[in-house]
Formats: sequence, structure tokens, C-alpha cells
Amino acid sequence: MPVPLLLVLVLATMLVYYTYWKRKQDRVRSSSWDWIASQLRSNNEFNFDRVSHRYLYEDGITATPSNVWEKINGVAGLWAMFRNAGLFLRLADYATDHGAEAPEELLESLRADAIQIRVAVLLATAKYLSTYSQVAASVNAHRAATAYSSMLAHMTRLFQDHSTLLFPRFLECM
Repeated sequence: MPVPLLLVLVLATMLVYYTYWKRKQDRVRSSSWDWIASQLRSNNEFNFDRVSHRYLYEDGITATPSNVWEKINGVAGLWAMFRNAGLFLRLADYATDHGAEAPEELLESLRADAIQIRVAVLLATAKYLSTYSQVAASVNAHRAATAYSSMLAHMTRLFQDHSTLLFPRFLECM
């Protein structure tokens, strides 16, 4: 008797979660440019301009693993990169949904950059919280900053080359 009841509870929980997930996906797909852009954290907020001189047009950073932690304001800068990575993917999806003919390899590189950023941020944050040492976390913070720089350059290329109408709006977000 308890097994069928447990099965019904598990199935009901899965159905509720699926409904929640589906509504969230629909909300994400119907997001406007202005809403997505308003969620972005400015690169000046976490001093990314101190890490890379021309961060929208060239990938690569000028900071070393030993000083990147201070330049990006530690966990706050990492969290901003983590959030912005997902929002950049939403902006890219918005551009492709509204007429941009972006090459698939550019979109794949954006997705790969976002995954690298998120993994590096989570590792750096976990190392920092477990050891309270900036030294342990700074290598992954450097990886996250490098991937973030690459993603910014790819986003600029996407909007500049394939969605010229949205390019000025993208620059305003930055």
C-alpha cells in the first residue's frame, strides 16, 4: 500500500516541477531586450575594465592570477560574471530570434564560454569559501575572467557583424 502512494507523490512532484520549469522557459523566451539588459551587471561595477583594456573588442586579460582577485572585487565580481554569462546567452538568443543570422560556430563558442565561466566561478567560490584564501581561488578567478573576456569579444562580434540594429543597444548595456 505505501509503494503506490509513494509513486503517486513522486509523479505529482515531477509534474509540478515540469510545470514550473515550462513556465519559466516560456517567460525566458518571451523576455524583451530591455528586461534582459536591465538584469546585466555593468562591467564597471566589478572593475572588469581594470582587468582588460579593450574588453569588448579583444579577448584576453592583462591581470595575472595573483592580482585578478583584487581587481574584480573577489566573490562579488565572480558572481557578476556568473550572472552575466547566462544573460549574454539570452541576448544572443534574442538577436537570433529577431533576425540575426549568426553562424552556428559563433553561437557554440558563446555557449562554451558561458559554461567555462560558470564552472570556473563555482570552483573559485568553493575554494575561497572552504579555505578563506584568495590564493587558492585566484587561479579559477583568472580562468573565469579569461573566459568572460572571450565571451565579451564573441558577443561584440555577434552584434557588430550579424545584428547591426542591436549593436548600439548592446554597447549601452556595457
